[in-house]
Amino acid sequence: MLNGTTFGFVNGIITMLSLITGMYATRVNRIGIIGAIMAMLISDPLCDSYAIYIAQRESNDSDDVKNVAISSFISQVSLQAVFLLIIMLIPNLKHAVYTCYLFGIGGTISYGVYKNSEVESIIKNLIGIAILVSITYFIDRMVYKFFK
Repeated sequence: MLNGTTFGFVNGIITMLSLITGMYATRVNRIGIIGAIMAMLISDPLCDSYAIYIAQRESNDSDDVKNVAISSFISQVSLQAVFLLIIMLIPNLKHAVYTCYLFGIGGTISYGVYKNSEVESIIKNLIGIAILVSITYFIDRMVYKFFK
């Protein structure tokens, strides 16, 4: 059975770091980043939770399907709200982006420790997140240079 909280947490970190990185790479201003995070804060957790609910319902007759979707939604919204607060409260956008990275790394490590994950698993998660965020950065930098 899928753990909704874990899915929401990991997906929330990857989604927000990729979004913030991509927008920062294309030199979007703070208001644009805040607007994009607000849109993602509403739509992404709802879409993911609904997709989890449908997938779990189709493959499983468990009564826990609804709880998995709800826990995914709550964990993802809560986490993404923290990224929004970081961007809103730290005046220097560059520092805010770096703080988001630190929060994402610290959150991934803390959640892994909380879930009693092996160190190797936590490191793999961090590497995966770093790869996805790096790909986003380089693609968006190319887009910025091409369409500038």
